[in-house]
Amino acid sequence: MRTTQKDISGLLRFGHVKEYDAARHMARVNFPGQNVVSGWLPVLVSFAGGNFTEAHVDAGTHVACLMAGEGCEQGVILGAFYDDTNKPGTGDEDVALMVFADGGYVRYDRKKHVMTLNSAGDIVIMAAGNVIVEGSRIDLN
Repeated sequence: MRTTQKDISGLLRFGHVKEYDAARHMARVNFPGQNVVSGWLPVLVSFAGGNFTEAHVDAGTHVACLMAGEGCEQGVILGAFYDDTNKPGTGDEDVALMVFADGGYVRYDRKKHVMTLNSAGDIVIMAAGNVIVEGSRIDLN
């Protein structure tokens, strides 16, 4: 089947999360150009099942959606992306960073080989077996 521009128009849409249901990992998206709000759309994740990831989107997050057909009731949120309001945290290609709204973060610099874990509260480490801490020097304050 040959696809024409008319056949695919409207499938990829960009908008902002209007509301989010964390228990279902679904969101409704406002598409400002069309002045419409989507139905509840699932948010894609890297893994779901025995192995899974869980990260949530906030209201206002700029997202890309793949919609089924011309309507706004069925589709999936492909993911979020940076824009003029929400910019990358470092802009450094050697740094992986996960930042939380309360100020906590996990940062890894692959060039310097340094991982930083910063928590706004307690850090809990649990293991069914041994906990091994190794390093050339270990400082406890």
